[in-house]
Formats: sequence, C-alpha cells, structure tokens
Amino acid sequence: HFEELKFLFSTDRTMHNSNMDLTIDAMWLFLAIFLITAIIIKNANARVTSDPGCTRPPPPVVNIIALLKLLPTLCTKGPEVTMTYLYNTFGSVFTIRFLWKRISFLVGPEVSGPFFQGSESEVSQGNMNEFTVPMFGQENGYAVDYNTRSQEIRFFIDALKPSQLRSHVDPMLREVEV
Repeated sequence: HFEELKFLFSTDRTMHNSNMDLTIDAMWLFLAIFLITAIIIKNANARVTSDPGCTRPPPPVVNIIALLKLLPTLCTKGPEVTMTYLYNTFGSVFTIRFLWKRISFLVGPEVSGPFFQGSESEVSQGNMNEFTVPMFGQENGYAVDYNTRSQEIRFFIDALKPSQLRSHVDPMLREVEV
C-alpha cells in the first residue's frame, strides 16, 4: 500500500503529467493554427472566385443523390434523355459536382447562342495550332484562317450526318471482309 502512495506522489509522475500537459497544449495550439489558416484560405478563395459586380445567383448544383438516381436512366435511355430531364428540372444552366470538380452545363438555345453567334475574339480557344498541326498537318484545322476553318467544319458536319454515315457502312464492311 505504501508503494502505491509513493508512486502517486513521486516526481516521475509529476513529470509525466507536465509532459502530458505540454502535449495537450501543443495539440490545442496546432488546432487553433489549423482553424485560423483554414478560415483565411476560405476567405481568400471566396474573394478570388466571386465577382462583386455580379448580381445573379450561381447556377443550381445537382446533388450526388439526384445523380445516383439518374444513373439507371443514363445507362438505359442514354445521355440525351438524362440531359433533357436535368434541363427540365434545373433550367438551362446547372452545375454537377463530380468528385472535387464542378462542371457547369449550358443547355438550350438561350444560353448557347453566344458560342455560335459570337465573334472570333469572343469564342476563341487560343492557339490550337500547337495541338492540331502535328496531328492534321499545316493546311487543316486551326492552322488555317477562320473562313477556311468554318468551311472545313461545315464539311465535317455534313459528312457526319447519320444518312451519310449509313452510306459508308457497306463499303467499310467490304473492305474489312477482303
């Protein structure tokens, strides 16, 4: 019994408590610094990503539960039916969170008009020559002037219509079978 009392009041026990207090104090200090840093980063990101002159609310975000409910529809009926449902439910602009990314969709003529009617400077994708010239050559794609590129795109669109594609099936089958 005496040994127990001796241990309780020994200096080793007191030293152990002070080490534990030091550890707890360090943990609280770390937690406080972490929370302050997180708040500062969140405020800094909010200032960078928000436009103070914009009065419109952000587009609605489709939550993960709604996406999981749409997965069978996507697999059975395809993406067109799924996008039509999302368009009818959320409107012409909505955002889907996928893992850590947010993807905003612009669906319908009321929001996609600027992409088709905007000037070259408004809808430019930058210097695509670095990517397309090695693939298609100097005379194709983005390595040519805007009028030639528009003509090529119209040619590609006409060639990829379902009626045109159906006409290529028989020659392709003959080529594969030979």
